Amino acid sequence: MFDRRLLAGTITSAVAGIVLSSFIHSNWSVPNIYSDITSFWGRSWVSGGQVPYSSSGAFLEYPPVSGAILYASRVLGGALSGVAGGDYTGYYLAFCAFSLLAIIAIAWSTWRLASDLGVRVNPLYFLLPTMIIYGIYNFDLFNALFIILCLQLFVEKKKGLSAVTLGVALATKFVAVVLLPIFLLELVGTKERVRYLVLSLAVAAAFFIPIAIFNFGYFSQFYSFYSGWGLEDAWYVWIFGDPFSSLAKTFGLIVMGVLLLRVYTLKMPLVPRSFIALSAYLLGTYIYAPQFNVMLIPLMAVLAVTSPFVYLLDVFNALIILTWFTVPDSTHPWTLPQAMALLRSSSLALLSLSIASSSGHSLISWIRVRTGKQRWHQERLQGPDAPL
Repeated sequence: MFDRRLLAGTITSAVAGIVLSSFIHSNWSVPNIYSDITSFWGRSWVSGGQVPYSSSGAFLEYPPVSGAILYASRVLGGALSGVAGGDYTGYYLAFCAFSLLAIIAIAWSTWRLASDLGVRVNPLYFLLPTMIIYGIYNFDLFNALFIILCLQLFVEKKKGLSAVTLGVALATKFVAVVLLPIFLLELVGTKERVRYLVLSLAVAAAFFIPIAIFNFGYFSQFYSFYSGWGLEDAWYVWIFGDPFSSLAKTFGLIVMGVLLLRVYTLKMPLVPRSFIALSAYLLGTYIYAPQFNVMLIPLMAVLAVTSPFVYLLDVFNALIILTWFTVPDSTHPWTLPQAMALLRSSSLALLSLSIASSSGHSLISWIRVRTGKQRWHQERLQGPDAPL
């Protein structure tokens, strides 16, 4: 079921979304929308061409594949601009060029995965507001690429290559770690599972080893940075009130653990289970920046989800950055951005339940079954002659 016209349509939609994203974040757009890529240039070590992680002064709060993309954009940008020391325009265009290659690869992999599964990919998902607003924003597009690739290769029974791409995903952003148990559960036999686990972790470790050799202190910097970071767009800030509550972070970890445990015990196809696992991570993590949703879009395209919660999720997610600068401190509850974040998380939860239901795991049915079993056990214990 390899429809080449559908592939062309998927690539066209994906490229159109990224080109539009590159424009709205550029200096040529007035007004333009904030992006982390612009913010990174404001760091002297980035604009100065220093290698990330090479010293305490070149700290980057993202794993090494992300750092390599940032550094390559700076180096290529300097060559493109022809300006001694490089300039922002060249750096930005270089990052956009890398992103364009990534989105083409994502479109192809998404089409290929859908074809392998015997379904038709929906190209229009690549024109959702989240892709347009957050496509050229951070490193999430590259994270999405490696996630969809490892799923595609796994379905095609290229387990070794799948493990390699999962390892690269882990070295881009750590969120892909929640997919590892799913892959291991899908495999048959201890030997295959150990091989997949070792290979994926070894590939991820290979990116960190140079940092450990030349600047081991980076890891303590990394830990200090994230342990001191407060809640960012996490729905439960509305419960605890304080974005820097350590109790809130613990609560989030418990929520994530409970949700993931439930996901891992579900018997459903690989792609919907992967989507729900990533959603479980997002619903529990204390940092749920809106650009994280970029990694969900290829999976939604493969699933061709028709639930109305897709659109609510995407609109509220887009509105987070569009309302972010309307108030002095956007991380507190009762602000407009956090209201959008709360509605976004609610929509994601409902969308995940909808996808689980379409795979035969309806929450309502599950509750009815559990309630029925409990009632049956009570009646059995009481016996037919038990007093009312």
